[in-house]
Amino acid sequence: RLDARRTLKSLVADLRVDKAYEAVKKTLTTQGTALSSGGIVGNRHLDVYLKYGFVPYGEKSHHNVFGTTYEGPTSNTLEYAFDDWNAAQFAKALGYEEDYDYFTRRAYNYKNVFDSETKYVRPKYSDGTWMPDFEPINKDEHSTSWSWLGSGFVEGNSWQYTWMVPHDMNELVKMIGREEFNRRLNEGFEISSEYSFSPPGDRFSAAYVNHGNQPCMQAAFLFNYSGKPWLTQYWAREMMNKYYGSTPIHGWPGDEDQGQGGAWFVMAAMGLFEVNGGGCVEPFYEISSPLFEKVTIHLDEKYYKGGKFVIEAKNVSNENRYIQSAKLNGKKLSKPWFYHSELVNGGELELIMGKKPNYKWGSRPQDAPPSMSSNTQ
Repeated sequence: RLDARRTLKSLVADLRVDKAYEAVKKTLTTQGTALSSGGIVGNRHLDVYLKYGFVPYGEKSHHNVFGTTYEGPTSNTLEYAFDDWNAAQFAKALGYEEDYDYFTRRAYNYKNVFDSETKYVRPKYSDGTWMPDFEPINKDEHSTSWSWLGSGFVEGNSWQYTWMVPHDMNELVKMIGREEFNRRLNEGFEISSEYSFSPPGDRFSAAYVNHGNQPCMQAAFLFNYSGKPWLTQYWAREMMNKYYGSTPIHGWPGDEDQGQGGAWFVMAAMGLFEVNGGGCVEPFYEISSPLFEKVTIHLDEKYYKGGKFVIEAKNVSNENRYIQSAKLNGKKLSKPWFYHSELVNGGELELIMGKKPNYKWGSRPQDAPPSMSSNTQ
């Protein structure tokens, strides 16, 4: 996917950002080209995505690498919409207002595959009707399906991909309903905890939370958006405890594309995460339960002048995993997130940890992190 955050955080300050944006815009407005040797350059289903506002299920494709129909049309739609949002933020950062408006409109295309009756994303035909016989999870215990073809999703299912709207999570909470959002997500974690959040036999389509694959990697942090940040604190720690370890199977149990699994652990161990990947003009970090009592982040003086940022979690332990209160640079912090600019300016995040959840901290609707529909991103 697009990685606008590296530009927006000045990590590519030595590059020509205008040329980088030119390449991004071309990729998102030009149909991908199939290679004679296999594979494709660009977005292979961009033509129908732009035509319908989603990638339709069950139609012939001239750009398909694996078969004759559009593979993973619903998951493609969600990924393309997220790409569009990243491009919109890139355009906004550079002052290209028309492009910002254009790509922001496209970023709402995820809604075109969301079924308001079932409250799940699901495959859709080009005429606007839904694929029949829909099930959010393949409940066949003997299934070895990776869901490459036929189901509408790549390496996953509707239950997993419904959470894959990282740029507009507050709106997704409203669309599903706060109570159902929390019930469904927490239930998925409870079931998935039994197999350490890594489905046996690579049964991607039969799993709930599958931490070894990208669509689920942000799942533990979504409770920060739905008014139950203590569940983020609980489940993020459970994933560090159960999914990761020093045995061969725990060392590399899932998808390590671009080092993502290891990077997740590093961020979670510090008690920080970025559900939207940090691609917005004003990036921010969601807060969770740190693994360490104290973490010092030394800031590269080439890019940042803050010196260092310290995260101190007093009384933290596996048992004391719940945030009781928080301060940012000595001032009370009542929400489970803070801006990237506050980190790179240097300072300290102080967390007081305890055995029992503080159900009031960070739980008000106005405490939720920003997202596309609820803020001016």
